[in-house]
Amino acid sequence: MMELSYPYICKIQSEVPREALTHIDQKILDRMGGSFSELFPEFSRVFGGASRAIDKLWSPPKLVLQKGLREWAAYIVVQSEAENLFFMLQPEFMEKEGELFDEDYQMLPESWKELYRWFNSFCITQKNYCPMNWWNTPFRFSARLDLDDFEQEGGLSRQDTERFVESVGLKRSGLTCFLLTENGDALFVSEEECDGRVFHVNTKDMGIVTEIKDPKSSLDQYLEHYLSGGKPEDYSFIG
Repeated sequence: MMELSYPYICKIQSEVPREALTHIDQKILDRMGGSFSELFPEFSRVFGGASRAIDKLWSPPKLVLQKGLREWAAYIVVQSEAENLFFMLQPEFMEKEGELFDEDYQMLPESWKELYRWFNSFCITQKNYCPMNWWNTPFRFSARLDLDDFEQEGGLSRQDTERFVESVGLKRSGLTCFLLTENGDALFVSEEECDGRVFHVNTKDMGIVTEIKDPKSSLDQYLEHYLSGGKPEDYSFIG
């Protein structure tokens, strides 16, 4: 396993610098030293397949820290021989439940809120630090793509994305991409409708749109596949 480029790498709570303790949720600190599923039981109940893959195929979780000018950057990382899987922890002061949390993520299916409760999504990388942007796993919340950004990321034209808008039958301004894979598979929600519906499209043909009937199971199965070493092109979101 590669050496990580963080000054603090902690397996148990007693290894966490004292000045960092107030920046990390106590629940996370209390659960350190266990498995990934024990560290994030809410996520594991919803995304059981993905969590089992992490517990089975990746190293036990560590907390890695970097002190910034005002805040601590904190990540949970699990490792394989050649890759790192980083979970970008939400700051302690961020709401994790209740009305404000639900309001912030109201555009998502209920199950997908677990992608952003304790962490701000996650990524697999061959780098020894966590990048700010990635494909193949759900984006950071603030990095989700509107259709204009999606055009640039996917190398598409306005005509391509207008075909998608016409097919899905919703306003362009409300459609947001939360996942884009190297195979061109993309999952969209409507931030205007906030109805929990998820739509699949592939950049190879933006006119073919499929509503995902079970967003929780579909995403969990994909993540289990990808976190187990599978390639995005070998998974089909639409059967």
